[in-house]
Amino acid sequence: MLRRKIAAELERWLKSTEQKALFITGSRQIGKSYSIRAFGKANHATYIELNLMENRQAKDALLEARDADDFISRVTLLSGKPIAPGKTLVFIDEVQEAPDIMTMAKFLVEDGRCRWAFSGSMLGTQFKGVRSYPVGYVHELRMFPLDFEEFCWATGVSEGARQTIRDACINEKPIPGYIHDTMMANFRTYTVVGGMPEVVQRFLDTRGDLASVRQLQSELNEQYRRDISKYASGRALQVQSIYDQLPIMLEGEHKRFVLNSIDPKAHYEKYQRDFVWLVDAGVALKADIVTEPKSPLLKTARPSQFKLYQSDTGMLMARYPVGVAQAAYLDSKEPNLGGIYENVVAQQLAAQNRQLYYYQTKKRGEVDFVVDGPDGTAVPIEVKSGSYYHAHAALGHVLDTAEYGVRLGIVFSRGNVERNGAVLYLPLYATWALSDVLGDSCAEGMSWRSSRSRASPGCGKGAVPLSHS
Repeated sequence: MLRRKIAAELERWLKSTEQKALFITGSRQIGKSYSIRAFGKANHATYIELNLMENRQAKDALLEARDADDFISRVTLLSGKPIAPGKTLVFIDEVQEAPDIMTMAKFLVEDGRCRWAFSGSMLGTQFKGVRSYPVGYVHELRMFPLDFEEFCWATGVSEGARQTIRDACINEKPIPGYIHDTMMANFRTYTVVGGMPEVVQRFLDTRGDLASVRQLQSELNEQYRRDISKYASGRALQVQSIYDQLPIMLEGEHKRFVLNSIDPKAHYEKYQRDFVWLVDAGVALKADIVTEPKSPLLKTARPSQFKLYQSDTGMLMARYPVGVAQAAYLDSKEPNLGGIYENVVAQQLAAQNRQLYYYQTKKRGEVDFVVDGPDGTAVPIEVKSGSYYHAHAALGHVLDTAEYGVRLGIVFSRGNVERNGAVLYLPLYATWALSDVLGDSCAEGMSWRSSRSRASPGCGKGAVPLSHS
């Protein structure tokens, strides 16, 4: 059983005085159903689950419910389980098969007899057309694949080692060499394996059989393409074309998505909803350019100029020739893995509920990411895959421009923790500690859509020896 950060969020939802339904979205196969099921069975006298993809009768029956009483009657009939008022969780899974069911959430919450949880995969824009979305009655939570810290939990990295890393990053002191070397090896493994729960579990069960891991990743990628055909309706070909170009774009010098790669006459407005679909479906992560690295970054963001990342590094790696995975795992100098490492960092930042942006100047180049900091200033971030990570002209320009008001720049590299003026160098594997470094709260591997709040600190319990798989 893989430990996930979402468990703490589910506990907070259960204890909340706000009696709202829970709605968890995210890409297919990232552990949504498993997490809700484990939580529901452990914390409720009665747990009821209906899967609308597997049970078409349930889908049709629930869509025809007249009111809350009728809806609950149908749930109990379909499940064969009586409810225990105040002690029952009803979980409706794969709700994208019948999005209009969400209109009932308001009445079900007001009824008060049960707690309600909904989950959906590959949603795209499925919920844009819902007749009356129950705003104010639903906590919408977005879940992601395992981040690197969750991967470390799975592979047996001790709490003590993680705390040493966290403390070193906060105090800007070098991490002990033996821990640093081992964690860089763990990071390279994560880059290849990624965070899809089934993939991570196969990696563990096979004791590191990366060929078997890659086979499963390829199968999941094909499943994504089939789901695009199913859910993207009349725009499926366009969405698939973008999805197919994603790994190619990350190989480019600037990683920016070039629209004419999918159509010589393409313009952003024509394909905007297709990019939105991939992001909403949890398949891709989008980083928009900003004209100024100043908070709030949204103010100067230009959505028509962007970089597109795959939501899971392992799934991305499986789309490249096997030699690329070999190079990442074995730490080879060729080929250049800059785009892949950038994708890994994008994945970690997204799991921390951070909106992704980047900044570019014609003379000095590009800052890979810029995020809003907790003190009202922007934080520029560079990702360096090579040995010469102290060279970063664009980052230096941002720090030297007084009107931007930037106090701190961060470089993630293969090097150890180091501070040089306004630049803090952190190891690539320490991306999960960024919240601690910046002073915002510890991210929990998901994001609330109904608010911009962060989850609370306290990640990681139960010490086990430092290990490398």
